[in-house]
Amino acid sequence: MATGRAASPTQFFIVLLLVPGLCCVGCNAKDDHHKHCEPSVCGEIRNISYPFRLKHDPEKCGDSRYELSCENNLTVLYLYAGKYYVQAIIYSNYTIRVVDANLQKDNCSSIPHYSLSMYNFSDGDPYLVSQLRGTGRDFFHDNFELSKPIIFLTCETLVNSTLYVDTAPCIGSMSSSKSNRHSYVSVGRIKASDFKDFCRIELMFMTSSLRTNDMNISYTDIHNEMIYGFELTWVQQSYSIRDLSRFTCYIDSDTNKVNCFSDCNWGNSKSNCGKYIKDLFICFLVP
Repeated sequence: MATGRAASPTQFFIVLLLVPGLCCVGCNAKDDHHKHCEPSVCGEIRNISYPFRLKHDPEKCGDSRYELSCENNLTVLYLYAGKYYVQAIIYSNYTIRVVDANLQKDNCSSIPHYSLSMYNFSDGDPYLVSQLRGTGRDFFHDNFELSKPIIFLTCETLVNSTLYVDTAPCIGSMSSSKSNRHSYVSVGRIKASDFKDFCRIELMFMTSSLRTNDMNISYTDIHNEMIYGFELTWVQQSYSIRDLSRFTCYIDSDTNKVNCFSDCNWGNSKSNCGKYIKDLFICFLVP
């Protein structure tokens, strides 16, 4: 039986430097493989292409982790226990905007059927609710939240706080056990100290962080934000290559492109760890 020796991280990095086209050849081959697939269409979503695919597309098209359905001429994403209608796919910044299928535009009493929050998502999931954002001018970057939380609460007493938006008359009590409880919604993160006595969380959901942050909004405004939907990204922020190294990727806010760098320590030189490995991200992000 033939045996071999695994390359060290240093050797792997030298290969990338000496043969810059090696990875890109693999990328181009992957791209060519998917260029034979025409974009799929479902309702208003006219360009469903890699990494996405529709359920009945040929197997060679798209990535099975990003499979969508076309139901009654609506593009559907099933995520965890929920069903969501796809409102837009923005390939330029790697985001997909979806809305809970139970929400109705002209019915402010309609609410999401299942809870969904950023705590549902973790590294390795096909989708994330945040991206690393930075600039091409330096190494530093920030975690940018694409979506912000919406918390539905019921309280035993009336609450007078700008953080708590009364859901009446759209929603009465959300508690099935006590019909006299008062219902509120809080948008964004709240501190433990802001959580009022005799209140409990009934439902958590998300809305786009790109929408208004106006504190003086009504529940109808919040419902309209939920109807707009929330964003997810399919860019994975880190990816391991056979444990040889680890890469972190982020969206460059200047160019709106993905950059990747290694956060490992090659030898005694830490300067290499901050060196960008540009234009290779598809090799790492799309196995």
